[in-house]
Amino acid sequence: MRKRWGIAALFIGMAALGIVWWLSLNNWSFKGMVLSKESLYFSRRADSVDFSGVYAIRGPGYTGTLTVRRAGDGYNLCWQLADSSVYYGNGLAMGDVLGAVCAVQGHKHTRVLAYKKAADGLSGLAARMDGDKLRCEKTANAERIRASNHPLTGTYTVQGSHPNQMSYKGKMMLERTGATYTVRCRASDSSQYCGTGFAVDEVFVTGYSNAMGVGIAVYEIKSSSLEGRWLYTDYSRLATTSQIRAGMERAGK
Repeated sequence: MRKRWGIAALFIGMAALGIVWWLSLNNWSFKGMVLSKESLYFSRRADSVDFSGVYAIRGPGYTGTLTVRRAGDGYNLCWQLADSSVYYGNGLAMGDVLGAVCAVQGHKHTRVLAYKKAADGLSGLAARMDGDKLRCEKTANAERIRASNHPLTGTYTVQGSHPNQMSYKGKMMLERTGATYTVRCRASDSSQYCGTGFAVDEVFVTGYSNAMGVGIAVYEIKSSSLEGRWLYTDYSRLATTSQIRAGMERAGK
């Protein structure tokens, strides 16, 4: 009996030492020992639908094939149109909505898109990065989706983290312009981004671009905040990105 109690005491002591060692590495906080609510929430929301596949698509004045492939935290997308033009892009999912950005070689015709899956098909909306109109892009038998109307105009205080976990702060301004929102972001390091966004169901999708590349952010719309994920890709890597790593962001009024 004493031997068994001795072994139990040894294991308890080792466990206690392990906890003390972990706390010392984490500023004497239990926070690092469990997944945060945010981690649990986004891992569940982001993986609720698999958008991978090859889809025959049509839009206003064009037809083609859209290939969607899983890549790390997000998706690679490739549009091969009947007129031989090819677009490359990357995307992130939030629940059952896939937000994406794309461009053709030469950094022209950048667009922001949002898709929902319908059986074996897709139904989506697209806008030019500086545009105020939405156009439908979908497979033949999919029902057309509509943009949702949320009162999102205003200035938001932004807190987020890069894929490498470095944090940042900033401001985001949303202004309603036609069917879309003009999005202007200014980070605390004075870097600025401009783009276009729109809502589908309870998800706000925004795309932005600068001279070097394009970005996409997908947010869940809450009562006084937008919470979600984002990614940025250089134009030179749009066609070759194999492992997408997303940052996280919260924008509150």
